[in-house]
Amino acid sequence: MTQPAKNNPVLLAGVFVLVVAFVLGIGQLSRPRVVTGHALAGSRPASTPQTEPSAPIRPRAVFRLADHPILVKPVSLTPVTCSLPPFGTADAQLAAYYAAGVECLDAAWGPVLAGANLPFDRPALDASPVLRDGPCGAAPESDHAVAYYCGRNRTIYMPTARLRDNGGGDTPATHLATLSHEYGHHVQVLTGLLRAADLKITDAGEKTPAGLEMSRRIELQANCFAGMFLSAAAGRGSLTAGLARQAQEDFRFAIEEKPEDNAHGSAKNQAQWAGAGFKANSTDACNTFSAPAAQVS
Repeated sequence: MTQPAKNNPVLLAGVFVLVVAFVLGIGQLSRPRVVTGHALAGSRPASTPQTEPSAPIRPRAVFRLADHPILVKPVSLTPVTCSLPPFGTADAQLAAYYAAGVECLDAAWGPVLAGANLPFDRPALDASPVLRDGPCGAAPESDHAVAYYCGRNRTIYMPTARLRDNGGGDTPATHLATLSHEYGHHVQVLTGLLRAADLKITDAGEKTPAGLEMSRRIELQANCFAGMFLSAAAGRGSLTAGLARQAQEDFRFAIEEKPEDNAHGSAKNQAQWAGAGFKANSTDACNTFSAPAAQVS
């Protein structure tokens, strides 16, 4: 009797070969394809690399003195137009005059510091009638200072009663000179000059000859910065050329201090540095930290 086809050994062998071939084919299809080269992170095509935009470098103060960038790479204030209100000696009138002056000072110094990649922030103004204690300690006595700047809260203190009675009286040029000087200290804080100088004073001792000399270098530079501003604003808007010149010359009337307390410099040197800033309108003219000792006495 002939065996059924399904039991034919030849047929079974053929079927087996077909099954094995089919399984091997599936295995080849599912095997990952090997690619030579280096692994790439991310999903961007290697032929079109892209660069992530870098964050802009935030301006920072530079804690240096004679070789400070703003002193070795001089900058000048561009002409600025001030809109000062009519001058009056009442408390409210003086406060308004100071506020408008600070606004003009901001307009003068802001672009210069930004252009030098240095930080800029507007100072606060305290134009209360009476000078009060603040973060920098007890308010100075009237015979020591009619106004002052506090770096800890970046505030210009312009007490209207003290400035009217012991400071500028009814002479607007004197008030402008004082305000411009105090703003000069704000520029020193923003640039890092004041911090660098304060460290030197702390190391030497505030009342030592070296400490007092460094204090004078700070104060005289603030005069020079004031002169720069007055020069940039002279003859524009409500700050006439005559008023600017009077304010610049007002520094020669500074009160002389005793040698053991001389932290501001002689009236002659105060006038000299204010005049240097006014004439040159350039920060390198205000490098009191490289000046001979006689020029900051």
